[in-house]
Amino acid sequence: MPATAALAVLERFDGLPPRDTALYEREGQLSLLHCLLQDSLRGNTRLAVVSGALGHGKTELLDAFAAQAKRLGVVHVAATASRAEQPVPFGILAQLFQAVDLPQHISTRVSRLLDQAMGSGGSAPPHEPGAIPPQLFHQMGTVLHDLVELSQPLLISVDDVQYADAPSLLCLSTLARRRRTAPLLIVLSEHPSPQSASVLLNAELPPEPMSHRVLLPPLSRGGVRALLATRLGESAASRLAEDCLAVTGGNPLLVRRLIEDTAARGEPFALHAGPRFERAILDCLYRCDPYVRTVARQMAVLDDPEYIPLLSRLPDVDPRHLSLTLGVLEETGFLREGAWRHPQASAAVLHEMTAEERATLHTRTGTLLFKNGAPVTAVAHHLVAASRIDNDCAASVLLEAAEEGLATGDTALASNCLSIAYQYGRSEQHRATTTAMLFRTEWRADPRTAARRIPTLVEAAREGHLSGRHVSAPVDALLWFGRPEAALDALERMERHAWQRQDVEASAHLQTRRATLGVLYPAMVYGDGASAPVPAEDGPRWASSRSQVLSELIRVLQVGPNAPSTLAAEQTLVSHQLTDETVPSLAAAIDILLINGRHASAERWIDTLVSVTRKQSASAWHALFISLEARLALQRGNPAKAARLAEAALAEIPTASWGIMIGLPLSVALEAHTLLGAYGAALAQLQVPTPDAMFQTPLGLRYLRARGRALLGNGQSQAALDDFLAVGELAGRWRMDVPAVLPWRTDAALVHLLRGDTTRARELATEQLGLVRQGQHQVRAVTLRVLAATASTEERGTLLGHALEAAQQCGNPVVLAYTLHEMGRCDQEAGQYSKGRMALLRARQLAEECGVQLPARTLPEAPRGQQPPAVVGGSDELVGMLSDAEMRVVALAVRGHSNRQIAAKLFVTVSTVEQHLTRVYRKLGIKRRSDLTLALHGGDYARRAS
Repeated sequence: MPATAALAVLERFDGLPPRDTALYEREGQLSLLHCLLQDSLRGNTRLAVVSGALGHGKTELLDAFAAQAKRLGVVHVAATASRAEQPVPFGILAQLFQAVDLPQHISTRVSRLLDQAMGSGGSAPPHEPGAIPPQLFHQMGTVLHDLVELSQPLLISVDDVQYADAPSLLCLSTLARRRRTAPLLIVLSEHPSPQSASVLLNAELPPEPMSHRVLLPPLSRGGVRALLATRLGESAASRLAEDCLAVTGGNPLLVRRLIEDTAARGEPFALHAGPRFERAILDCLYRCDPYVRTVARQMAVLDDPEYIPLLSRLPDVDPRHLSLTLGVLEETGFLREGAWRHPQASAAVLHEMTAEERATLHTRTGTLLFKNGAPVTAVAHHLVAASRIDNDCAASVLLEAAEEGLATGDTALASNCLSIAYQYGRSEQHRATTTAMLFRTEWRADPRTAARRIPTLVEAAREGHLSGRHVSAPVDALLWFGRPEAALDALERMERHAWQRQDVEASAHLQTRRATLGVLYPAMVYGDGASAPVPAEDGPRWASSRSQVLSELIRVLQVGPNAPSTLAAEQTLVSHQLTDETVPSLAAAIDILLINGRHASAERWIDTLVSVTRKQSASAWHALFISLEARLALQRGNPAKAARLAEAALAEIPTASWGIMIGLPLSVALEAHTLLGAYGAALAQLQVPTPDAMFQTPLGLRYLRARGRALLGNGQSQAALDDFLAVGELAGRWRMDVPAVLPWRTDAALVHLLRGDTTRARELATEQLGLVRQGQHQVRAVTLRVLAATASTEERGTLLGHALEAAQQCGNPVVLAYTLHEMGRCDQEAGQYSKGRMALLRARQLAEECGVQLPARTLPEAPRGQQPPAVVGGSDELVGMLSDAEMRVVALAVRGHSNRQIAAKLFVTVSTVEQHLTRVYRKLGIKRRSDLTLALHGGDYARRAS
């Protein structure tokens, strides 16, 4: 078709191309190509370079434009360059010639010239122009001129021109420069790469206005939204457009594949990057230069923008091209500010490599970071990913990174580092150290899991392979799981090894563990009743303070609360951070504060330690300090909170992981449920299995006492008494018979009171009172209250008065509520009804605030002969129902006095007595005098009336 005919057809479109609905935001580029086509049809040769990142739609744009041009009658010949054929001289021209039906003589000539080009030689590489003889180059240019003459108007397109051979490009450039007035349009498409600029520069393309560059930018948010709407609908498109743009960088190919993955997932309102997205990433990557793929792999392995500048120091990374290559990856939509836009993109690059390739890159990257002073955790990340090390330096880095991981709560990093380091182990000492660190790492989360390493640690201890702070690991494990004899044996062996090696650090840690042994298993060290030893003056100061607080705890358990122990506890908590080695000392310090009644200080430190254990992901430690927090709540008179915290601690780690320490949360839970009257919950806790070795520890004493109180509340008095007496026997044997810590005598006295053995109950209470020291207010209040139950009426009031004074100073509202309850009863028995009523009302208020239940009598009665002839039973509801005058009348009426006798005793008229009784009957819901005793002692009528 003549050029004038094609021009006439084109001009009827007003210079605007038909809209191609498959292309988004490419109308401007199509319009520019159409304008260039118009110019060429007017006899002005034009050349366009369409440039855009991979996946931006260059091929689609060329195809759409070529289709429109062919509909106008333009002859279109196309070629596609490839990296594999780039060394072939005139490879692009060969494709162009094959796309046209040439006359026979021209076709024969082309074949001959191509054969000559393949066989030509020279000093230059075959894909460079210098390798082609000038005469051959001139002849190929002549044939290309003939092609233009035979096919007018002509559109020549070359896709992926960055991979075109240089002779073909130079011929096309020469054609454009020499045939300036031909109806010819040459369109080249290329994606940016470090080498593409030099390829086009060597081609000597003509300048403007003959040549133009057509840029294909990424899609805007509107373009992404339009693409989303075609598949997922307008609503999902509006919601997902911003996120989709962030993930893909506006790359149309990546957007389409992300949409396909999301649609296949069936959740249109949540983006999902799946296999199609990953495949698109790899498709783009494999179409890039090999150098771009190399950098992309290194970036996927590095995975940290901070260290990108270091990549230029790698042997296969060219510093001159690194920034250009990173720009290509940014433009393609893989990276944003040096970081991968989506983890699936980097994952796709990593998975595309073989395991050996990944390991090699990670090892090389780790070495690079180490040599340039990166943190050990950053280096260790790559050594772990490589799953192998081959030198002592790398092993040291892994151990150091594991330490840092434990300090920051990254137990996964610590475990991974130690696992790789253990595999490398070339010496028994290295393997023993690594095993000890693995044990500590696993112990934090679950001691039961770590316990499988105990035999290895014990063997290492016997052989002397452990040193420094790692010597404490086997001792801690054996003590925790109830094997004190084995712990003592390992301790003594390691002490000898440490002395022989002059390992001062190991000796200090072993000194602390010997003190821990004395705290947990007093029969092993203090069975003869000896007092706790003071740490040696010549020991290391930093270790002495840790062992000092453990010795102070033993002293507190043996002699009771004292001020010096509080000071030692505070100093320990201030001077030591929470680590594997300091946990026993810090827990002992908290225990001292609790026994000494320093509740505010204990609360402050417990809150700090609980927060630290949570950040460090140390479940075992967290459970331990939560148990101490539960005990604090119990001592403060909040059994509901104590029960909740104790059960939370028990749920933190498996029961089997607690070892002997399970006595701590169990004893708190038992006592709290008993105070709350939840005897079913308390009995359920008794079903939790406990190790036999726990009863060799002070924790076992606490558990026995709590179990006895739970059994007593359930009506099993003999079993309860057996537990209380067992506490007394063991406490006496270990010289820990301190009422302020274990008031077992008053517990046993309660059982004897229930059985009517007031004499034995009084003996126990009197004995305990003699052991109570000044300032021990809570145990004094409890002891006096029990003693009062065994006393005469006159003495009882005095004893309860002293008990109330102590209860008001102890800071435990439960103890105060029980004491007020007994005091109110005592006042009413003495005829002081108003005073008694106020005490009972206050007791009930405190009991409700604490969640505890007050029985009809908090304490059992003494024998009837010791009681005054007054009303002693009755329901608490009567306190608020009857006035003092009515109570005095009722007290005499239930003892059988007539109305006249009551009037004479109270110095009132008979009519007044009758009026009081009438009001009492009405308030109690009874009709006759004979019902009065039942209403007061049985409680049915009183409850019905209330």
